[in-house]
Amino acid sequence: MKKYMIAATLCLAAGVGLAEPARTDERSWAWSPIGIGIAAPVQLPFVSSDVYGLRLGGLLGLNNDVYGLDLGLAGVESGRFIGAQAAAMTWAEGPAYGLQLGALANVVGDKAIVAQFGCANVIWDDAGGVQFGAVNYDADFTGLQCAGIINWNNAASYGLQFAPVNANQDEFFGWAFGALVNYSDKFRGFGCGLINVAYEVTGLQLGLVNACDRIHGVQFGLVNLICESRLPIMVLANAWF
Repeated sequence: MKKYMIAATLCLAAGVGLAEPARTDERSWAWSPIGIGIAAPVQLPFVSSDVYGLRLGGLLGLNNDVYGLDLGLAGVESGRFIGAQAAAMTWAEGPAYGLQLGALANVVGDKAIVAQFGCANVIWDDAGGVQFGAVNYDADFTGLQCAGIINWNNAASYGLQFAPVNANQDEFFGWAFGALVNYSDKFRGFGCGLINVAYEVTGLQLGLVNACDRIHGVQFGLVNLICESRLPIMVLANAWF
């Protein structure tokens, strides 16, 4: 009996000894200067931890905040990202600041000041910086957007746009060059495209077809339509102030 009591005591002591380092390790891995993994959750530090320095995420790196250089097939942050990322896909749920090179996609769920280069660049909140991709989508954007297919902004945006189609669902302030179509609810600036369409324009429209409800400016094109002017349709040029 004494032997069993001793054995039980030793096992209990060992269990307590193992449990305590586990809690200590969890605290010690709250952040790390280096993150290494194969695919989350097979990684160090744990997915709920932060990385301040270098993350080599392998197939999938998943952490809370990441500050620094992030390399891997897919880099995901449930919190904030500040630094530079290079991956097939980058995804930050929180704010992002820096450079994102996502061959397939760069996605930010919060505010961002970034340079994004990828097939699809998506920012769900206010954003500023540079976007180069096939598709650029933002809530609102301030800066330079270059797209192989479309630049799409849901709120007031400012800057310079190049794409076959520029679609601004709210106000746009700046220069828009659309090989096919420039569309804005309210347009302020210079719009150059095959077709330029806006509800309200302040500035210049240059294209094959220019159309708006009202304008404080000039249109140059084959067909120029200002719905609320005394001369609603003109050839070559139209203006209203």
